[in-house]
Amino acid sequence: MINIAIIGSGQIGTCHLLGLAKAAKPINIFVVDPDENKFSITKERYQNTVNLLIHNVSYCIKISDIPTIIDLAIIATTANIRRKVTEQLLDICSIKYLIFEKIVFQEPKDFKIIHTLLNNKGIKCWVNCPRRSFPVYKRIKSKVNSGLVSIRVIGKNWGLGCNAIHMIDLFMYLTGENDINVNTDELKNIVIDSKRLGYKELSGTLKIQTGRGDTLILIDEENLEENITISITNSGNEYHIYESVGKIKTININNNTQEEKIKIPLQSELTYKIVDQILNTGNSDLTDYQECMQYHIPMLNGFIEHFSKVTNQQLIACPIT
Repeated sequence: MINIAIIGSGQIGTCHLLGLAKAAKPINIFVVDPDENKFSITKERYQNTVNLLIHNVSYCIKISDIPTIIDLAIIATTANIRRKVTEQLLDICSIKYLIFEKIVFQEPKDFKIIHTLLNNKGIKCWVNCPRRSFPVYKRIKSKVNSGLVSIRVIGKNWGLGCNAIHMIDLFMYLTGENDINVNTDELKNIVIDSKRLGYKELSGTLKIQTGRGDTLILIDEENLEENITISITNSGNEYHIYESVGKIKTININNNTQEEKIKIPLQSELTYKIVDQILNTGNSDLTDYQECMQYHIPMLNGFIEHFSKVTNQQLIACPIT
């Protein structure tokens, strides 16, 4: 029997649980959260699922309540406690595979500390930035040539701070690069309360550039449409992706235009595929932890510098989750 742990039963943790309900292997699931009140919502959403391969779902308030051998763990806590929770989990349990939600940590130094711990314990680890697994972006990747890639993401109130890493990861996937320069000069000099209590958000324009000159521009402005548009350009070919309505418009170098429907999977539709791939092959379409660390850290440093300037405080942690 395969043991899978989900640490954190908030919205994203619950989505992972619903995703695992479609698992193709016999599994035990252990959901861990110190706040028992969260379990009522999680159980309510899960109760209508039926999969005889799921032997048991256990709800635990302490990591020490789960088995000491876990095949795969998903760390879906808030970012501010993720390092501590990870250290506790790895101190108690022997784990083969690990998936982190993002942003992974709030303090850049935590990446290397956990990286060393993972290496010492021989744990394979990924970060849940799943767009590189979406068929539409795999198709675009197959068409991208050696020319520079430009991506522009625009919308209103789309969570630029917490979601920037998704777009940066897509940018890195399409360019094949890992080094980035982060320019926060055009972010607005205000601190926005996140929809998640106690956390903050950003608005304005964030600019990212690779060493070879590829560009990523992320724009969050009040005067824009609620639904974001992702525009990708490479060697005269343009791809405009409207994820919320499941549509892509392609304009080739000869100015021929084509529109078609696409499928953008929900997290609850992704988790079982990701987990099955890892358990079957030991690999994943998700971003490798070490690779993601290379551009996660510069992004965090840029955000911390910006928040420090706006609040007139010298911060060491990024108040985003």
